[in-house]
Amino acid sequence: MAEPELADWAYAAGFVDGEGCIAITRSFVTARNKFAYSVAVVVTNRERVVLDWMRDLWHGCVVASSAAGGNARQSWAWRISGTRCEAFLSGIRPLVRIKAPQCDNALAMIEVIKRSRYTLGRKFMPPEWLQLQVKHYWIQREMNHRGTVPYEAVPMHSPRKIHRARAYGR
Repeated sequence: MAEPELADWAYAAGFVDGEGCIAITRSFVTARNKFAYSVAVVVTNRERVVLDWMRDLWHGCVVASSAAGGNARQSWAWRISGTRCEAFLSGIRPLVRIKAPQCDNALAMIEVIKRSRYTLGRKFMPPEWLQLQVKHYWIQREMNHRGTVPYEAVPMHSPRKIHRARAYGR
């Protein structure tokens, strides 16, 4: 794998600023009765070649995006998630302009995830660290909020049946 040059980092940073999303995701792990958090970077474009280039330099995967229907052209998404995002986010951080706060918050979340993984193993995480994860998750959700409706910190719902105790918890 080739080492990215400054021009590669700059191009990728511009791409993330314009076409990308830096997110903190969570999913409920039934077996452990708790939420699991992760960081994800997603960049979507109609030109797959540039997304393949990003995959070749920073790993991750390229997947087809859902079709918009009608005469819409096919689009693709490059995704990288988990602690594997850290090197990429650290590299683009000095160069992003719009998504700098999202980048900083995601890097802070990665630090919490790494700290818990490397120091605790399978042991339970201290409540303060769990609260940090929750805090970073909701900060990211607010920064990534779209539309004209004021932001409200409510859990997102999926079409799957959600246990009532989790559906309304934060």
